[in-house]
Amino acid sequence: MSRTCYFAGATGNIGRGAVKAMAEKGINVVMATHDPDSAADVISMCRDLPGQVCAVSNKLSYDEMTAYIIDKFGSLDILISKTGGMDPLIPLEDITEDMLSAKFRHQVIAPFEMIQAFLPCLRRSVSGRIILHSSLGAVNGYAGESIPDSIGRSGTITLTKVLARQLLKDHITVNCIAYSGMINDHEPKPGGYDTRMYTGDIPMMRLADSSEYGALVSYLASDESGFMTGQILELTGGMHI
Repeated sequence: MSRTCYFAGATGNIGRGAVKAMAEKGINVVMATHDPDSAADVISMCRDLPGQVCAVSNKLSYDEMTAYIIDKFGSLDILISKTGGMDPLIPLEDITEDMLSAKFRHQVIAPFEMIQAFLPCLRRSVSGRIILHSSLGAVNGYAGESIPDSIGRSGTITLTKVLARQLLKDHITVNCIAYSGMINDHEPKPGGYDTRMYTGDIPMMRLADSSEYGALVSYLASDESGFMTGQILELTGGMHI
């Protein structure tokens, strides 16, 4: 039986590289999205690949999503959470409790609830995989990322390590990609966070493209990664050194 991935945050410039890489390996990908046009573009890009790619609205309940995935593919084996963009830099004294709470909700609570909802399916998989996402600022306080983003995404690192230990008995691996210096996931709004502004901070002196991200996700989603869990993999072009 082929394996199936549920991917939240798949349809931007970064995520589509991972969708394509998994579909090339025969992994089915269900994208949860609020942007049907972008989803349709990714589906078209992957139409002739071995794995099937489809999209569902992220407004569906987890029960509805589970029923759809199991009815269509028979299993759910891989769970990927990569949602939420970076905010512009803001002075320390201007950061509010609401800003911090919103980031914690988006980066920790929402992925945790998603994992809880899909855990029964992952436990039935022969090789369950959970892939979370953080950033360089969460690892080392990089000043090119906003403080609320770094604080919120640091919770994802702790979530990765706690869940990796808790789910060992279920043969589910949990790993996290802490990425910075990637292409913009979406074209920045005026005054918004633009990765291109920080290219000079990257030792490799360039931004990473979606295929480089996709190759790492594809490996973490594969059977071959089964001896790796609880890892924070820093995809930063050397910025973390």
